[in-house]
Amino acid sequence: MDPGPAETLRILVVEDDRALRAVLVSTTEAAGHQVVAVGDGLAATRELRARPFDVVLLDIGLPVVDGWHILGELEGRRIPSVIVISARGEERDKVRALDLGADDYLAKPFGSEELLARVRAVVRRARPPAEPSRVVEAGEVCVDLGTGAVHRAGEEVRLSPTERALVVELARHAGRVVDHRTLLRRVWGPEYAGERNYLRTFVQRLRLKLEADPSEPRLIVTVEREGYRFGPAPPPPRPAPPRGG
Repeated sequence: MDPGPAETLRILVVEDDRALRAVLVSTTEAAGHQVVAVGDGLAATRELRARPFDVVLLDIGLPVVDGWHILGELEGRRIPSVIVISARGEERDKVRALDLGADDYLAKPFGSEELLARVRAVVRRARPPAEPSRVVEAGEVCVDLGTGAVHRAGEEVRLSPTERALVVELARHAGRVVDHRTLLRRVWGPEYAGERNYLRTFVQRLRLKLEADPSEPRLIVTVEREGYRFGPAPPPPRPAPPRGG
């Protein structure tokens, strides 16, 4: 499928391996993007404070300041999409990165086409298709389906691009169960349909930000063996009145 016209993105590459850093830069620049590259976490922190980026390609095993620390610093700020690039392919490292705010995790080695596909995917999640503005309310939470803005008790909630895409998708079907595979396909893309860990992690992050009591969720409800529901279930239909004799 044709991905459509190329969009110029501002990308920060954070990788201490010179050879791999050069490959990441050449690959993303060849795709038409503006790229800044640094080799340690301290330099990355300075760049993130100095200018906005659309995407950060972040290695974890960095000198001076590691990637875990950078993920923690990004939380609560104007958040770019973050793809962690790491030689650590264990499940616990992937889950930890997602828990700390990464939008995707790419284990080394990988090909240039896969890298660019991941970049396109995180940007697509950050900029969902435009639709007429419609506000969905559930308790104290309001979700604007047109702008993606989320408010709780009148205060705007800071969300990462993927958190925002997920809550908008759930709110679009408020009161109905959306199954796991459908959520993964619509928010992350068809290649993520089996990545249940991604979904569990991001649902938990949303609950921490939106629920009055994340341990007893009422806004984003788990429906066992099916999926998730935004808000309460609709009331059952009233029984038909008895017919007269």
